[in-house]
Amino acid sequence: MSLVTEHFMRSCQSLAGGVSSSTRVNQALGHAMKFDRAQGCRVWDLDGREYLDLCCSHGATLLGHGDERVQRAVEGVLARGAACSYESELHTELAELLCATIPCLERVRFTGSGTEATMHCIRLARAVTGRNLLLRFEGNFHGYHDQVMLGSNEPGVFHPALQPQSTGMVPGLDQHIVQIPYNRPDLVEEAFSRFGDQLAAAICEPIYYNAGCVVPSPEFMRTLRRQATEHGTVLIFDEVLSAFRTCAGGAQQHLDVTPDLCTLGKAVGGGYPLSVFGGRTDLMQRLMPEGDCQHSGTYNGHPVVIAAAFAAVSAYREDDFYSHIESVAQRLYDGLRQLFESRGLPIRIQGLGARFGIYCGIRDEVRSYQDTLPHNREMMLRFIAAAIEEGVYFHDYGGVACHHGFCAATTLDDVGEILDRLGRAVSRLT
Repeated sequence: MSLVTEHFMRSCQSLAGGVSSSTRVNQALGHAMKFDRAQGCRVWDLDGREYLDLCCSHGATLLGHGDERVQRAVEGVLARGAACSYESELHTELAELLCATIPCLERVRFTGSGTEATMHCIRLARAVTGRNLLLRFEGNFHGYHDQVMLGSNEPGVFHPALQPQSTGMVPGLDQHIVQIPYNRPDLVEEAFSRFGDQLAAAICEPIYYNAGCVVPSPEFMRTLRRQATEHGTVLIFDEVLSAFRTCAGGAQQHLDVTPDLCTLGKAVGGGYPLSVFGGRTDLMQRLMPEGDCQHSGTYNGHPVVIAAAFAAVSAYREDDFYSHIESVAQRLYDGLRQLFESRGLPIRIQGLGARFGIYCGIRDEVRSYQDTLPHNREMMLRFIAAAIEEGVYFHDYGGVACHHGFCAATTLDDVGEILDRLGRAVSRLT
């Protein structure tokens, strides 16, 4: 028995399900991986096996594991005592840097998880507008709080009946949500025509990475921005996953559409647990102590995390950062396409910046959640298991189609090694 398997069995005796987060069980393996160390674009498990990492902490370690700039920043704060739950100059410096980097940000607040960030944005929008309804888009993921943990069994339907996606939720939450399919400007028009004067907020993933990589049409984005403005609805871009993937200013800069509020997460902390929400000054002034909308927390903006984030965001702003991301992306995505085509496998690659999706059994462009439904998960799970056996780590957390990615520490030589290893993995499927 491997040490990985042995330790997972041990962890099940004290950790619920053997994990600290439900989705850490890799569905392709049937258990959580147990890693011992990480450096750059590589990780090593408890048995000492090395893997080229195409999960990258679900996107949190965009710089790579153990980045020296982040480590130096963290060590500097630890040497000064890392006083928790107080404000310092670090908070102001990071806030200023973010406001200078992300188009919509005029004021920010720091929080812990992406779930908290979307929860506070939605609450703030309701406080500002005095309305209750939330417009959201089918399949988009906005965390685990009750306001957004609802889904439908009727794909592609305008404003379907919604059901809780977890037990333990109180009934009636679905009455406050209008859901429509993603990438449908005509349905955006219809939703605002029918519900516009009741919509406190519209929230979306501006690049829909949680279904792999779904890029919105310009018309969809323009329509959403225009309708929200005309109806006094707060437009929220959930950039927990999309921020910093394509450019320093996030998906909103890449798409040239500015929301009223946005969330940042994962990559913003440089591998440390930070999320951010913010936007227009007049909206953010409704937060206490200036206004009457509550947001607080003992660990909000822990100095270790703030220092790590400042180092990370500074790195994303460097002149050559995204030219490297683009060169690695092109080599990796083109190589994957050629690999699958050469073996006659019906597998589609869609990527933008440092994140991508793999769709098994799908050849046409994926433009919505509904388009992902033919995805052959059984084939995908077999591919991931084979890839892991050959030393390339993908993580499948149980979604219809999962997102994968690389870090900035990945070189073109590393990409060549990834493709060689995956070539051997693919041979197991044919």
